[in-house]
Amino acid sequence: MTYRLTEHHTAGGMSRFLPHLAELQPEFFTEVSPELAAERGLVHGENAIITTPRASVQARVLVTRRIKPLIIDGKTIHQVGVPYHWGYSGSVKGDIANDLLAISQEPNVRIMETKALICDISPAKEWQPEALGNWQPAGVL
Repeated sequence: MTYRLTEHHTAGGMSRFLPHLAELQPEFFTEVSPELAAERGLVHGENAIITTPRASVQARVLVTRRIKPLIIDGKTIHQVGVPYHWGYSGSVKGDIANDLLAISQEPNVRIMETKALICDISPAKEWQPEALGNWQPAGVL
């Protein structure tokens, strides 16, 4: 799922150029639960690769209890959170959460309407770009 950060109160294009906000949020990151981190070998502070059928991005791992696994019909479904404020320009640059999504703007206000999607997440050290053609989701939301 994508979400907004307090420190970047608007889309990143308006706030990632401000030095005091860039200092508060200097790097693109992903939030995962301790359970998902243990299951996938993710380590707090290290990098992970998040992959969807559309793209792959690299993000710093933040292991937190804020992102909780869901139990649906007795099956554990994990969540992966990524803020969408980074981009190719500004004081702080980073991979872009919207690259993972299909472009789909809400017609009235022209804002991305896609906020949740299916993805895979793995430690960056295991990432092999040539394997993306055979990508299979690992049941991670």
